[in-house]
Amino acid sequence: MKQIPKYIVILDFVQNRVVKIKLSDEDKQFASSCDDLEELVDALSEVFHFSVSNCQWMALNEYKEDNFGF
Repeated sequence: MKQIPKYIVILDFVQNRVVKIKLSDEDKQFASSCDDLEELVDALSEVFHFSVSNCQWMALNEYKEDNFGF
């Protein structure tokens, strides 16, 4: 994989949650051996207990969050 992101954010439709993952050095090392980001997200799904087929995800180098009405 060419560029390794710093963060992966998962929108898990089954468990009604947002999973924000800051990749560790170990995660980044694993990512460098992956063919694409889907392979990394699939591996993370086992660790963080989400189903790749029931979520949307995005990879980020800079994480920003806005909350309204919480």
